[in-house]
Amino acid sequence: MFDVWVFRRTPSRGVEYLLLHTSQEKADRWFNGGRFWQVPSDMTEPSERIVPAIARRLREFGLEPNAIWAAEHVYTIYNRRFECMQIIAVYAAEVTAEVVEINPAEHGEYRWCTYEEAHDLVTYRGLKDGLRSTKEYVTGPASPPRELQLL
Repeated sequence: MFDVWVFRRTPSRGVEYLLLHTSQEKADRWFNGGRFWQVPSDMTEPSERIVPAIARRLREFGLEPNAIWAAEHVYTIYNRRFECMQIIAVYAAEVTAEVVEINPAEHGEYRWCTYEEAHDLVTYRGLKDGLRSTKEYVTGPASPPRELQLL
C-alpha cells in the first residue's frame, strides 16, 4: 500500500497539496457513512515497481508526476475493505496541473490546500504524519535530498 502527497508550487500560495474528499457512496460502502479527506493511494500490482505504480494511480486523476520522492514515512492502519492491518508507505509527487479528474463514485470533490489547511482537514494520524514528513523532506527544503528522489 502507498499514499502519495501530490503537490504543486504556485506563485501566490507557494506549495499546495491535493486532498480528495470521499464520496458519500464510498463512505457508506466502506466507512459507516463517514466522509473524510484523503490523498491518492493504492497498492502495487504483483511485480510492479513503486514509481510506475504511483504514475499509474496519478494518471487516474489526469495527473502526470514531474518528480516523485520517498517521503521517509510509513504507518499502519486497519483496512476495513480487506479486514486486516496494512502498512502504508508515504511518497510525494510534484505536478503542475490545476484540474484534477475525479471518479464521483470514489470522491465527491478535491481541493488544493496549503500545509496548514491540509493538516487541519485530514483527520487520521497517518495522514497528518505523512504530510509532516513530506514537508520536512520534500516540500520544505530549498533542495530536497537527491537520494530520496525516485523520478
